[in-house]
Amino acid sequence: MNIYIIRFCFFIFLMFSYSSTYAQLDLLKKVSKSADKLINPIDKSDKDISNGLTEALKISVNKSCHEASSLGGFLNNKKIKISFPDEIIRVKKACLKLGLNDLILNFENKLNMTAEHVSVKASAIILTAVYDLKFTDALEILNGDDSSATRYLRNKSSKNLYQSFYPIVQKEIENTGVNHLLDDIIKRYNQIPFIKKADFDLSDYITIKTIDGIFYLIAEKEGEIRNNPDARVTGLLKKIFK
Repeated sequence: MNIYIIRFCFFIFLMFSYSSTYAQLDLLKKVSKSADKLINPIDKSDKDISNGLTEALKISVNKSCHEASSLGGFLNNKKIKISFPDEIIRVKKACLKLGLNDLILNFENKLNMTAEHVSVKASAIILTAVYDLKFTDALEILNGDDSSATRYLRNKSSKNLYQSFYPIVQKEIENTGVNHLLDDIIKRYNQIPFIKKADFDLSDYITIKTIDGIFYLIAEKEGEIRNNPDARVTGLLKKIFK
């Protein structure tokens, strides 16, 4: 509909509503302004939107990996702290009954320390995936929920990210010694008579949990950019997220 027709209709409506209260007239003014925004949207090209989403992810990734790789980044954050694997939780319960509390606690601490060490190198890996993204549904992602871009990134790159993270995890479990702690725990558990023997892929577990934790933080940072103007630290972000 032509802009002048719409404005004329508003004018006629206002004339018929002349006797309305000031509150009603104020409401009509707000509706008129909203209509103007729909008629004359802020100029956002597909390239702007795509670049803006990339910028938001880049900032979110850098902040998240810095946070995750700091001392206690995983261990002291209840939202991403890595716990004893549920798949072998029977092992933990049995060892606690045997009085091996310190061994279990040390293992859980080293789990999170390993994830923190892996996260040091995570930003470069994830940013490569960000720059490789092609936002085919950029406007839909822009208008999506608080973590739409993060979810899109993960869906498009999860397999490659796992393959990139896994060898780093394998190296870090040796550096932190968490693998030897698990070996000790499982060895003691398997010595219990009539018990079902336990085995576990620790590298796979830490790889998945590290990626989960980092992406949780990335989603948080994306939400901040979408909802908090102060978090939009570049001109492009201010233009795109309004």
